[in-house]
Amino acid sequence: MNYRVLSWLRRNKAPEPIAEPTADWHTHHIVTLRGHERFQEKPGGIPLFGNKPAWVHLYPRSEQELISLLHRYHIHPLTVEDIFNTSNRIKREKFPHYTYYCFRGVHLAKSYITTMDFNFIVTRKTLITVTESQRLTIDRLLADEALCRELLRKGPEFILHRILDIETDHTLRIVHEIDLAFERCESALLSYREDVDIAMVFELKSSLATIKKLILTHKEIFDEMQQYDIAHFSPESAAFFRDVRDHAIKIIDTIDGITQAIASAIEAYHTISTKRTNDIIRILTIMTAIMLPLTLITGYFGMNFEHLPLTKDYYGYLKTIIGMAVLAGAMLLWFIKKKWL
Repeated sequence: MNYRVLSWLRRNKAPEPIAEPTADWHTHHIVTLRGHERFQEKPGGIPLFGNKPAWVHLYPRSEQELISLLHRYHIHPLTVEDIFNTSNRIKREKFPHYTYYCFRGVHLAKSYITTMDFNFIVTRKTLITVTESQRLTIDRLLADEALCRELLRKGPEFILHRILDIETDHTLRIVHEIDLAFERCESALLSYREDVDIAMVFELKSSLATIKKLILTHKEIFDEMQQYDIAHFSPESAAFFRDVRDHAIKIIDTIDGITQAIASAIEAYHTISTKRTNDIIRILTIMTAIMLPLTLITGYFGMNFEHLPLTKDYYGYLKTIIGMAVLAGAMLLWFIKKKWL
């Protein structure tokens, strides 16, 4: 692995001593881990940055590697274990000298919903982000050096807000895409077309339920941040985190509306299906009712007796056919009068 340090960091030189920060405010402010390099070889790992705001982004390969890189930050082993636990729950965990957050981003790959964890360790002046692999959201932010400088000048919590805001808006776009997918099949549901895929509708509903459960947990974390972490963040950042919380609430409301529409469409589909089944059964029942007396007549004259009415009549066959037609017509008119047809 290689360390990639942004342009204002000195790549080919050992880190400056911690106690002697340079005059340039952004020196040693952002470090991204690409692989084993000088920090991995140092016993102290990633250096501390004093009172200047800093952002350290890592995606280590093992727990031991992360522990060695963040040796000076005294990260609790349980936090490291949570970071590498793929079944870790979304949470906020407070420690004496840092706060650990685990958020989960939603991504749409073709027709599949996937989730990716975002781990944040927030100290007094440093934000540490840890992911198991590269994240497009973070990589794009790292590529915009001017924006990173501007956000870090305000405080590392603004980097945290930026990532959460982008991921929350991205989740909202995915919800809108699911809504569009449902609208495309809603007309097919209501018209009861043969090409309708009812299984896809249930998959959409299941995906929305998964996203809602995730966003509800995010909202709880945002509430805790507003209640407990506001003292560690700058006063200006509170409004930004409230805005992300509002976006999360908007996602929940949007999902509730789509879910209700899906439930109504499925109910309408079942109603139409039941009505069509009843119509078919009614028609078949009427056909059976009409054929029953006709079958009785043909069965009567089909008996092998010598003396039966009309058996010796030259026009017996014609009279029987006409009588059966009149009987069927009369029954059909009766069903129409009763509005059974």
